[in-house]
Amino acid sequence: MLSRLANDLRVSSIGLTLLVGACFNPEPTPLDTESGGTTGADTTDGGVCTPGDVAQCPCDGFTGTQICNADGSGFGTCECASSDTTTTDDPTDTTTGPLPECTEDVDCEDMAPGECFEAVCGGDGMCVVQPLREGTACGDASEGECTGADACDARGNCVTNDAPDGSACRDCPLGVCACAAGSCGDCAAFAPENNFITPRSIEGWELTGGWGLHREAPQNFSTGPAVFGNQVLGTDGNRVAPYPGTENESSHARSGPLVLPATLEFLSWNVDEGSGVDTKQVRVSIDGGASFTTLVDCTANPASQPFCQFRDDSRAPNDWDMISIPVPAPMVGQVGLVEFGYNTQDTCCGFEKGWYIDAIRFATECACVDDGSCAGLGGECGAAVCGASGECELDAVAAGTACGDAAQAECNAADACDGAGYCASNEATTGLTSCEDCPAGPGSCNACQAGACVNCIAQPAANDFNPGASAFAGWVVEDLSGNGADWRTYSAAPQNLLGGSVPVPLSFAPSFGTDGNRQTPYPGSETEHSRITTTPDVVPASLTFSSWHVDEGGGGIDNKIIEVSVDGGASWNVLVNCSGMPGGQPFCVFRNDGRLGNDWDNIVINTGAFAGQVGQLRFTYNTGDSCCDFERGWFIDNLNFAQYCSDSPFP
Repeated sequence: MLSRLANDLRVSSIGLTLLVGACFNPEPTPLDTESGGTTGADTTDGGVCTPGDVAQCPCDGFTGTQICNADGSGFGTCECASSDTTTTDDPTDTTTGPLPECTEDVDCEDMAPGECFEAVCGGDGMCVVQPLREGTACGDASEGECTGADACDARGNCVTNDAPDGSACRDCPLGVCACAAGSCGDCAAFAPENNFITPRSIEGWELTGGWGLHREAPQNFSTGPAVFGNQVLGTDGNRVAPYPGTENESSHARSGPLVLPATLEFLSWNVDEGSGVDTKQVRVSIDGGASFTTLVDCTANPASQPFCQFRDDSRAPNDWDMISIPVPAPMVGQVGLVEFGYNTQDTCCGFEKGWYIDAIRFATECACVDDGSCAGLGGECGAAVCGASGECELDAVAAGTACGDAAQAECNAADACDGAGYCASNEATTGLTSCEDCPAGPGSCNACQAGACVNCIAQPAANDFNPGASAFAGWVVEDLSGNGADWRTYSAAPQNLLGGSVPVPLSFAPSFGTDGNRQTPYPGSETEHSRITTTPDVVPASLTFSSWHVDEGGGGIDNKIIEVSVDGGASWNVLVNCSGMPGGQPFCVFRNDGRLGNDWDNIVINTGAFAGQVGQLRFTYNTGDSCCDFERGWFIDNLNFAQYCSDSPFP
């Protein structure tokens, strides 16, 4: 069994920054060579200066030099030339007496002891020897994956700039390579498993379509993303960013060269149609990709592998299939390529999320030798380190640590580290999350789109609840008694307990409401005390809606309350309370069974005191008891508040 499966299938850390294999020098610090080497800093001992700067100093009638300390705290001891002709350790001491007088730099050019020094004419007419600035070219100028061009280090040394041993490279005979002493050679050892922790894990792979490193399978048209335990390799299929979306994808992930094992072992996760459409192939090549041998073809043999099977979006993100595919005996031990092919065939379907693989026991990365060989692969949520197995890993920071974009909005929360080495963008789902902070203001917004709340273009004059659940997306239902809260859309008032009772079709169906003390499966009885709070909207001068009820009306039994808040729900103002004013509105009046489905009351409630303010409505229903056999509940429609956006939530 794969080691990853034994640890909930995924335990490791991941980084996101690609390794750069050639240039390793920071931006050099310039020196002022026209003023005797000083950069304008205080040249007295203890002054503030730039590390490596060279300044002149008086020295027994001669001109000496002093170099700025490494910490920039000031210049070091003045180094004097002398008449001593013995060899010294100071490469700038090239004289046997006073430095020569000069009028221009050419008078001093023969005094430089090496290619990382220069001799210039100082401001006092005396030659001065000083190191060249950091980054000045020297030595071998050639560059490659494992070495950069040689450069001076501001101390007079010419540095070779080799990449750390074990760093990834590609120019070696086998094609699976690592840097050693500045040269690229065949990898000496491999990590036992590829968990796709860092971009180093796919060095040398050819990826097309949606194939790449993924932290999650994207949202679809009905559910949010499936967040994996860690980063994996895969393709999002016919989802296209910004999610959701549709595309027809034919793509592959092809490994770099590897020694083919007897079996290809890996973990697989798919949410798609499996075979026929969303078909998958696994192939190998031993001639560099000129030809391939097919090991698995879901179209030809749909029952051959779990990833060939239909899987819907109820699949848990930790529910991985263990795969083992035999490699033909003549190919075992040969250098070859492994290819995963994926073809959606069409843009269908709204539930799909793609195909992903993990914990492969082949095409593993060249074993790292120390943390230096993993340098550059980490990020702000975790530094890259060399793991015990030889795979580059991440030393992840605590979940919730700030990273990335700190901006906070309704559709895009501030980015934060996820505890596994990744920076999560924390965007709300596109089309599935309602919002109210669009430029047009509350009540005039479409759903979140790619992390932004956008204006709604088309809204009905009244909420007729025709789209179903999306018509009251974002409304909050509360169960106040623990016996259930049945607020939803209904096409008919449910049957009651009277003999021969049948549902009453509602003429405004679908309508929004609660079936009161009817309990599914109908008929049934319950004591319900619940309420529904709308999303914010601008309060009109009058609240209007259509109402239909069959119950005891009010007065403490089957009581109904309508309230408005204009302070974000901190306080509520009662517009109607049927218990205190049983005759105030038609829905507060007792209505017996036998009411027709087209017999609706037109309701008008004065809200002028709050008109023009952003507010919310709250509808409360309390049956008081489980009585009575004739009741069917309370339903509303054509509400001129919190209208749904009729724009497509998935543009």
